[in-house]
Amino acid sequence: MTCPCLQTQKPIRLLPIVWLLLLSTAITSASTETGKHLFILSGQSNMTGGLKAGFAKEVEDTYGKENTVVVHHSKSGRGIRFWDKDYRFPDQYRFPGKGIPSERSKQQHGQEYGPLIGKVREAIEGNSFDTVTFVWMQGESDGGRGLGPVYEESFLRLLRRIKEDLERKDVGFVIGRINNSRMSDPNWKYVREVQVKLAKDAEHGAWIDTDDLSDSEHGVHFPRENYSKLGQRFAKKAIDLIGKRN
Repeated sequence: MTCPCLQTQKPIRLLPIVWLLLLSTAITSASTETGKHLFILSGQSNMTGGLKAGFAKEVEDTYGKENTVVVHHSKSGRGIRFWDKDYRFPDQYRFPGKGIPSERSKQQHGQEYGPLIGKVREAIEGNSFDTVTFVWMQGESDGGRGLGPVYEESFLRLLRRIKEDLERKDVGFVIGRINNSRMSDPNWKYVREVQVKLAKDAEHGAWIDTDDLSDSEHGVHFPRENYSKLGQRFAKKAIDLIGKRN
């Protein structure tokens, strides 16, 4: 005779438990850390090799040389438009002493981005990284040529393109505010203000002050011995930015 209690007992449902276990495994797998960090350094003349050397030493001392990849690409005298293929000049803009932008000048938009992302792809092949940080020292050309009004939107497009090409939504950035050598120029001051705003508005953004590293003799540039210090300053801010994520 069958026990009534057995007749009314419902089978145990294991499906939800199985799904939870599978989900837990997937999350653990997706969040596996490699301990490696990618740094992309770019900009115009102040983003020199000396800066890269100071930067690389600082991050390698922190994370280990085997856990850091530093990619560097800079070009002297280039405005941000050379990294932004969709750049748009301010309305009714005229180059100082040259007139309205020519078709040739518009074809230059984004010229430096290709070499930059090419170096990045070559350096990261076969690797995965816990973090990616974009380090930007640029803006002197834009500040000196009246191009400040479109600087913010241009930088955001550049950053968005890097994220898309690397398929990383979490790319952080550190931007160096151009020095205070031309504070009598309102457009120069405007670019400085925009650079700080960009960092403050971003979830994973930061900026560094460069004023104390410049002098009247070198103008928009820095004494040679200060480029390594500039690189170290960038690196410490990048390390701090990464630390805030953990």
